Amino acid sequence: MSQLIEEFKSEHVQISDLLLQARDVGIGNQKGRDLILSAKKILLAHLNKEDKLLYPVLREAAENDESLKSTLTDYALDMDKISAKVMIFFNLYENGNNTIENFQQDCNNIIRALSKRISKEEAVLYKTYDKIKDL
Repeated sequence: MSQLIEEFKSEHVQISDLLLQARDVGIGNQKGRDLILSAKKILLAHLNKEDKLLYPVLREAAENDESLKSTLTDYALDMDKISAKVMIFFNLYENGNNTIENFQQDCNNIIRALSKRISKEEAVLYKTYDKIKDL
């Protein structure tokens, strides 16, 4: 496994752990809001790194591989939906101006959505990247 993919997987664990901690701590205190903010920062940096280092390699390979091209299109559409939901979640809860009544359920929904996406990325995109790089 390439160093880049190991970094991505490590970031996935960090993001998931922060969200789980935030869910357990709750959002009605500064610690919970700090955990949410940390998760948001790591997630945004992670997505930026994927956009710069992962997807260009995959898109280049997809120029000669219709199946990969189709997969990338599907993943991009899926990510657009998940990103919108995740950003709404972060915007609702990071500043502490929202109600805490729905936080745990909202947090669970985001954790599930991200976990599903992470599993797909690691099973398909990351393996494809390493295959392209012959690692």
